[in-house]
Order: sequence, then structure tokens, then C-alpha cells
Amino acid sequence: MQACHVKPKGSSKKVFILIQLIGGNDGLHTLVPLTNYSKLTEARPNIYLPENKILSLRGTSDTGLHPALAGIKDMYDHGLAGFIQGVGYEHPNFSHFRSSDIWLTGSESSNVLYTGWMARYLETKFKNYPDGFPNAKQPDPPAIKIGDTGTFLFQGKAMDMSIVINPTLPFGASGASANGEKEACFGDEEVMTIREILLQTDKYASVVKKALDTPFASSKLYPKAGENTLADQLKVVSKLMHGGLNTSVYVVDLKGFDTHVEQVTSSDKTKGVHAGLLAKLSQAITCFWDDVVHMGREGDVAGMTFSEFGRRIVSTSGLGTDHGSSQPILYFGANIDNQLIGKNPTIPDKVTVDDNLAMQYDFKSVYASVLQQWFRAPEDAVKTVLQGDFKTLPIFES
Repeated sequence: MQACHVKPKGSSKKVFILIQLIGGNDGLHTLVPLTNYSKLTEARPNIYLPENKILSLRGTSDTGLHPALAGIKDMYDHGLAGFIQGVGYEHPNFSHFRSSDIWLTGSESSNVLYTGWMARYLETKFKNYPDGFPNAKQPDPPAIKIGDTGTFLFQGKAMDMSIVINPTLPFGASGASANGEKEACFGDEEVMTIREILLQTDKYASVVKKALDTPFASSKLYPKAGENTLADQLKVVSKLMHGGLNTSVYVVDLKGFDTHVEQVTSSDKTKGVHAGLLAKLSQAITCFWDDVVHMGREGDVAGMTFSEFGRRIVSTSGLGTDHGSSQPILYFGANIDNQLIGKNPTIPDKVTVDDNLAMQYDFKSVYASVLQQWFRAPEDAVKTVLQGDFKTLPIFES
């Protein structure tokens, strides 16, 4: 991994990658608070990581990484990654569905929004979308979701502002008819909506297919197709970037983080479901970054992870953890402020199964930082998009 002592200059073609860790990632098993290690072993006697296996981070002895995150450690040590401790929201909801919606729409816990926070920002750049799009000035899709489903993140006032690309299927026009008529039957509104989405995707099919078909020697670090779904998705993102697509926001995902049981194996706590997922996350990001460097796009690309929630402090009897509150967020790129933002979470002396990690930063402060520092969105526009004034964090280099 090449160190980035001199930050590369970015262009106007900035790209941001959002990596959704679906299921609720265990932050205490990802970014380990070594200052609270003894309390951690008491709260999690059946799943805690052996201290001598935890990866150290440059510049600190207080916090370490799960041993499966060797690639991320390397990126951190070379100035290419950082972490934000204790990200969440007031009055956390522990439903996968509701908490996912809160993170994707940027709502408060107590209110429901029907548009994604990123869609609301994109609507300031693609005014009156989808009317008049694509056009000569903006021929590429505003956003792309890689995977097998769409995301609430890109749901705009009129319609979804993204197209979906499934890495396991060939990409092409859907063949949806523009002449379909609304029928007076159950589900007719939904059918019309789906048709409109397919038609909008078809409008972008030629430019997307051209980008995908542009020859590109992807990094040799990638595993075989199908071995790491996140790596497969990020490989598509790098191909689209190299192929000339100017889409600015991508969402990819990694499923399986709902680790109530078998988070670790009984014989080796560095192994198990969670270790396998973190290994895939680390591998996928490092492979993708190798592509970015090969393209010479280091100054243009950044990304971050998020999950619908973290996990509880106390482990379950089934070698796992239950739904919790706040979580650490990983961010990466060449033009970031490489640091650990926040402090190690507090673990009570007499911890119970109901105890959660305290929130240090509202997740909308992270979003505000992305919009203002990365996309250079005006402060007033950010307040409108996020429906409030949120203090930014030092995530990106000014």
C-alpha cells in the first residue's frame, strides 16, 4: 500500500461509495477499545478477541482492529482510512426495517420520511428529475445501486434517482413498453411505478453498457467471482468509473451481520461469521482501492461504511450479540483526515444485557460532513437536505 503524504488533487468528477453492512455490525468486535479490554472480557466472556490477536493501529495503543481487517489496518497506517466512534441517533430503534429507513432517509427516530437523504441532495443538482433527463450536459445516471435490490437512499420526490445493476446478470435494456396503460385493478399504481423506473433505466442503458464494455485490467487482488459479493460489486463500480461514467454516488452492500449466534467459533474467537464478513469487507475495499490507484483517481474517490445499528455490549449464550445502538463508521480515501474521531466507548462496571453504547455523534453530522466537505454543497442546502443544522466532523482534508 502506497503512503499518501502528499494529498492528490481531485477533479470535479468526484465519486462517493456508501457500503451498507446489512444486519447490524458489532462495533466492539470491529474496532476494539483496548482501554476497556478487561471490562470487555467480563461482558463478553464467550466471544471476546484474544488481546494478542488484535491488530494495532499507527499512533495509538488505545484502540485496535479485528484481525480479519488486515487490509484496512494497512490503509489506516498509510493515511487512507479513518474511523468515527459512537455514531447513532437519539432514541434508537432496534427493528432492522425501521432503523434502516432512518439511516437511509435521514429522519429522526420519531418521524417518517419518504425520500432518501442522498436523493434530496441529488435533486438540488438534477432539478425536476426525471423530466428532461438524461441530457447532453448530464447524460449519466445520478446514482447507481450495485446489487440485487434498490435502496431507499435514492428515492426522490418523483421517483427513484438511481438505476440498479446486478453483477451476476448481464446489463441491458429491460424492454419495458412506454405505451402501457393504467388498469383499474389492485396494484395498478405499483405496476405503473415499476414501469416508469424500468423506462428511466432504459434511457441510461447505452451509456452504462458502454462503460461496462470498456476494456479494463481490474486488480489482480480480486477473488474469483462469487467468492466475495462485495468485491464483485465494487469491481463493477471501478469498471464504470474507468469506462467514463460520471455518476457521483454508488451504494453497495454486504449482508449477514445479524449475528445473534455463532458470531465466533467456540474453538477460535478470531474465526466465525463476523470474522468472515470483516475479511470480505477488508478484501473488497483494498481490491477496489488498487483499481482506483491504477486509474489515477485517488483524489476523486472516497467512501464509508454504515449499518442500521450496532450490537449490545453483553454477548448472548449462543456466541453472538443482540441488536444495539451506536456503531463505529469506517471512512476511506486519499483526501481524508486520517484519524480516530471520538473516544473509546464506555463499558459500565456492572454491565447488563440491556446496556448499550452511548452515542457520541449523530449520524446526520456524518452526512453533513460528506455533503459539505466532499461534495462542497452549500451550508444552507445541507440544512435543507438534512432538515436541521448538524455540526460537521473533520473527515475530509480541506
